[in-house]
Amino acid sequence: MDIALWGCGGMGNSLANALLGTGEARLAAVYDLDPAAAAAAAERYGAQTAPSPEALLAQPGLAGVIIALPGDQHAPATIQTAQAGLGIFVEKPMSVTVAGCQEMLAAARRYGVGLMVGQVVRWYEPYRTILRWQAEGRFGRLFAASIWRVMDGRVWPQDHWRLSHASSGGPLLEVGAHELDMLRCMFGRPDTVHAIAHKSLPTGGEWADFIAVQIRFTDGTTATYESGAGSHAGRYGFRLFFEGATLTSEAAFDRNSLRAFGPGGKPIEIDASEFSDERPVEAELRGWLAALRGDAPMPVPGEEGMATVALAEAAYRSAATGQIVAYQSGA
Repeated sequence: MDIALWGCGGMGNSLANALLGTGEARLAAVYDLDPAAAAAAAERYGAQTAPSPEALLAQPGLAGVIIALPGDQHAPATIQTAQAGLGIFVEKPMSVTVAGCQEMLAAARRYGVGLMVGQVVRWYEPYRTILRWQAEGRFGRLFAASIWRVMDGRVWPQDHWRLSHASSGGPLLEVGAHELDMLRCMFGRPDTVHAIAHKSLPTGGEWADFIAVQIRFTDGTTATYESGAGSHAGRYGFRLFFEGATLTSEAAFDRNSLRAFGPGGKPIEIDASEFSDERPVEAELRGWLAALRGDAPMPVPGEEGMATVALAEAAYRSAATGQIVAYQSGA
């Protein structure tokens, strides 16, 4: 199966490596606004370079296109790819606005192409196994969660596109799209959203130094998410409150940092064999390729990507107005 890559930056190269790692597809062509980046990727992966998006999409024999661009460019690139009749994998966030997501979905439906959003954290351990445990009912009902992912905005130059809300969607979409998507996977449809934010540091571009989001879901369960660019010490962890256990981690992507506690605080042993060794980005792309072949449903369809963008929009609106905001999925 021949696949093209639109965008040869860091994420584009990560996706290209993972695509080849699946052993199920060939990277046939690449395009980037920076000819040097495109040439380097073409040489690295044995692909052809295309001089324009139009030339990329006109490559013969393509089954799909991986779009790895800044978030504000996802909608126009996706629409153009759909018009070419090609399957689409678009990096998260799906778009920086719900309106952009709606346009992308409309184009995919109109031209009859599959659309997947790269919400890869679903395949990262220990999240992947925790979702399985939840589906199995191992620890009973999950009724609350707290996830935090705070960072130091000085890791990027102040004029970097990621630090512009218009380009990246800010901390709740450029980074937080992962955790907001995970909370939706765990709890279902949000009902109301309340957020507060603070900005006073001269670093971090337009990003809030700190933003805290409280979500109530339609079944009455609750969750919080903390983000922002004002921390001198980056931290990423979680606490998940099940009826029969509490799961905690101070390093969310490290399976060895996961701890489980039962009634009375008694530790619950976790067998390392529970976790998958499959590489997360390869796993998500295997799912996309299977959907393109017609062997499986799309793992993260556009409707789910839009629901996550809608959750971030609701949080930003709440932080700006000081009001609790009713969630609307955009559908």
